[in-house]
Amino acid sequence: MHVLLAGLLLAPTTATITVPLAIEQFEQLDRSMMTLSAQFTQSVQGQTAQGTFSYRKKDLLRIEHLLPEKQTLVCDGKRVWVWRPANGQVLRSSLADWKRSQPLAQALLDFGNYAKLLRRYEVSIGTVAAPQPDGHRTFTLVLKPHSSAEGDFLLTLRLSTRDFFPFESELRAGSVVTRTTFSALRFNAELPDALFRFTPPPGADILDFPVSAP
Repeated sequence: MHVLLAGLLLAPTTATITVPLAIEQFEQLDRSMMTLSAQFTQSVQGQTAQGTFSYRKKDLLRIEHLLPEKQTLVCDGKRVWVWRPANGQVLRSSLADWKRSQPLAQALLDFGNYAKLLRRYEVSIGTVAAPQPDGHRTFTLVLKPHSSAEGDFLLTLRLSTRDFFPFESELRAGSVVTRTTFSALRFNAELPDALFRFTPPPGADILDFPVSAP
């Protein structure tokens, strides 16, 4: 269930769901959203991960994996830190290198720029459900690269006309299928600065990415 703050909840609409309408609503969401936090569940080839995330414009992010094992990712705007308590390791990377190494993941995590994501790929409307009792409809957007040079994948986003936030996604890349669901969404809540700071625990083994050549 979404928890929406004032100004982000939309009135029901009977307008035909089109790609231009989705882009327009995404642009409004991108302008209005300053922070975002939620719980998530993600499944990849039968393996399920659960956790929470907190995001603040621009480039501040914290992801806490709770299952199947604890892991913390923190982006402080310049660096990305990944802390893995199970093996006592901290992976350290510049934000630029992290984005280059995971371009699709970066696009999915860039919560404040969904309109740019739609403009980047070939987009079509998938399914449109009948109105719910509150008058809102859920629908899907299907995204794929314009050319093979951009990769070979199919991304499906599920949204509601109540806020136009993609609360479910399915990514098909070859034989690998990744499904992600967000819940307990909170928009524009106050997020403390400490969430986006990271200090390696004493004794942690710090590994830089990419690994420098000897």
